[in-house]
Amino acid sequence: MKKKLLLIGGGGHCNSVADCVLALNEYDEVAIIDTAESSYPTVPVIGTDDDIPSLFKDGWTHAFITVGSVGDTKIRRRLFEMVKEIGLNVPAIVDPSAILGKNVSIGEGAFVGKRAVVNAGSVIGECAIINTGAIIEHDCTVGAFSHISPGAVLCGQVSVGHDSHLGANSCVRQLINIGDDSLVGMGSVVVRDLPSNVKAMGNPCKVVV
Repeated sequence: MKKKLLLIGGGGHCNSVADCVLALNEYDEVAIIDTAESSYPTVPVIGTDDDIPSLFKDGWTHAFITVGSVGDTKIRRRLFEMVKEIGLNVPAIVDPSAILGKNVSIGEGAFVGKRAVVNAGSVIGECAIINTGAIIEHDCTVGAFSHISPGAVLCGQVSVGHDSHLGANSCVRQLINIGDDSLVGMGSVVVRDLPSNVKAMGNPCKVVV
C-alpha cells in the first residue's frame, strides 16, 4: 500500500514541516489541506477539512497537523482528534538534520525540526513542536502539544507541561519544572519553577500575568 500524507494547515509551520517531509522521502504522495493556495510550491492543496473523510476513503493513509500555535493549542488538538477519529495514521516527523540521543521517546504527531537536538533519555509528548535549532538536553520531558521555539534551550532534567510555549532563544536552567498552559517570552532565562496557566518573561524570568 502506498503511504500518502496530508498536511493539515497550509501556513508557515506547514512550510517547515513540508521541507522535512520531502527530505525524508518516506511518502509516495504529500498534499496540503487548507482553504487557501499553498505557499510551498511543490506541494498542492487538494481540499479542506470537510474533504478529509473522503480522502481517507480514497487511499490517503497518514495526516500531520501543520497548524502552528503560540499559547493556544485548541485548534491543533481539535484537528488531531478529528484525523484520529477518521482513521488516519499520525506519524512523528523528525528532520534528517536533527540529532536524537539514545532512549529518546518521540510521541505521535510530534515534530523535531532542522538541527534540533533531543538528547539521551528525553521524552517528547504527542504533537509537541521542537523547532529549528532547539536543544532539549538529557532526561527532559516536553508535554503534549507544547512548543519549544527556535533556538530555545532546555538544560538537563527540565520538565515542561502540556500545551505550553517557550519563546525563541529562551533558556531554562537544569531541574526546572514549567507547568501546563504557560507561555515563556522569547529570550527569557528561567531559573525558578513556573506554575501552570501563567505568562512569564525576562532575565531572570518572572511571572507577568
